[in-house]
Order: sequence, then structure tokens, then C-alpha cells
Amino acid sequence: MIRLLWLTSMLCMLVTSAEGQVFDNKSVVALHDAGLGEITIITKINSLPCSYDVSTDSLIALKKAGVTDDVIAAMVGRCGASFRAQGIDNRSMDPLVKHSPGIYLAQEAAGAGRLLLLRPVVGSGNRTTGNGSVLFPLKTMLTVPQPQSQNHVGSSRPTFYFYFDAADQNVSDFGVERSIAAQSPAEFSLVRFKVKGNGREIETGRLSAYFSISLHLGVKGKDTTAFTAEEIGDGIFKVTASDALVAGEYAFVFSGESGRSRVYDFSVLATNLPEKNIAGK
Repeated sequence: MIRLLWLTSMLCMLVTSAEGQVFDNKSVVALHDAGLGEITIITKINSLPCSYDVSTDSLIALKKAGVTDDVIAAMVGRCGASFRAQGIDNRSMDPLVKHSPGIYLAQEAAGAGRLLLLRPVVGSGNRTTGNGSVLFPLKTMLTVPQPQSQNHVGSSRPTFYFYFDAADQNVSDFGVERSIAAQSPAEFSLVRFKVKGNGREIETGRLSAYFSISLHLGVKGKDTTAFTAEEIGDGIFKVTASDALVAGEYAFVFSGESGRSRVYDFSVLATNLPEKNIAGK
């Protein structure tokens, strides 16, 4: 029993919780609901890169949630100033036009192309299985709530665009707490989740002990999918799977130095639809 508790605690120390640490609209509302004042919230907003949704519907939702006008203005100003300073245009359908840092899915919408920003999944966590033996090693499973992603893909060969800011070492959408932000798609793994109950999961750590301790951290090779990344501009990469994807639940996963992970998920709904993306570049 003591041996099992020791192995469990060791694995938990090595593989920390994979909760998304995004400071976004929900975070602002949470601080407001907790009773923090405007000055504190605005200071927090101004201390971090923009990761807010400042669309019209989102601003209305913030107002209904009781967020003050000054706080909302700070969010809009933070995003607007950041984007203008970098020559960013998130409304552009041209992949070669710089967008704010993140992963974008190329889609066809009503005959017109668009780039859909994939936001990291919030509420991810870990669960541990096994007893630490050779036959039943302790496994840490990265779990994501809900059995299916809200980002749907109707092609077996979807196209993604990764946008990086090489001058920013703390990009909120890519970086993780106490870690340097990602600067290349090579730092990500493309994984396929297993649907289990009302969620999705994948193994991210394994620990067993018999005569010696055997430890493996990270996603297993059989659970990853190869992809190609072509740099088409300054910090802009076109990314596609090396082989056609079968229907299922997928994600680009980035793990930083702190051990935390960010999950950018999508669902491949069918593999028999014609190839559609806005790229062709």
C-alpha cells in the first residue's frame, strides 16, 4: 500500500494538472463576481497579451454579466492596440495576412473562406489508473470534458495555420504558466483522443516498478499523427496531416516547461467529403 501511494504521488508530481490557464472573458467575469475592483481587474488586463473575445455579442454578454464599461473598454483597448501595433487583421481571409498568435482552421462558409481561431480547451484535467505494477502500471490520462469538440471538420485533410510572434516570449494563447511560448508547430503533437463516457482522454504518463522504476512521460507514439508544417510567411505556418484523418476526436497539444498542457481540439466528422480549404497556397 505504501509503495502504491509513493508511486502515485511521484507520478502526480511529474505530471501536473492540464488545466487551461487562459485569462479570457470568463476570467474577467469571475474576478468581477468575486468582488474585485475595477482598478485591479484593469491592471490584470493591461499586464497580459490580448486573449479576449471582443466581438459585439461577447461585449453584450460582458455587460449583462455586470462587468463595468471601464473594464470592457480596457479589454477592447488592449486587443485593439496589440493588433494595430503588429499590423494584425483577424478579419482577413488571406492566410498570408498576419493574425493574432494562435491556431486557425481554414473553413468554407457559405461559399466564402474563413479562418476559425481554435481556442484552448478549458477545464482539462488528469486522472490516474493502475496500481504501479508491471502488468498494471500507473497511467496518467489527460481528460477533456464533453465527448466531442465544438470545432467541426468535414474533410479528411483539413488545413491549419499557426501564427507566432517571435518577439513575444509570453504569448498567452500558446504559452503556459512559467514557460516560454511556443514558436514553431514542431513543439506540438497532433493526437487522436479516445472517447470515454462523457469525455475524451489520452495517456500522457506511465510509471511502473518491479525491480526498478520505469517512467514514460508524454503522448505515446501510436496516439500521435504525423503532420507537415510549411513556413509561408514571417511566423506563419501552413499545417496539414501527413495522411488522411479518419473520423474521430483530435487535438494539437502543447506542453510547456511547467508540465501543463494546452489542448486545441477539433472533430473530423467524415472522411468522404471533397477537400475544401481556403488556402491553395
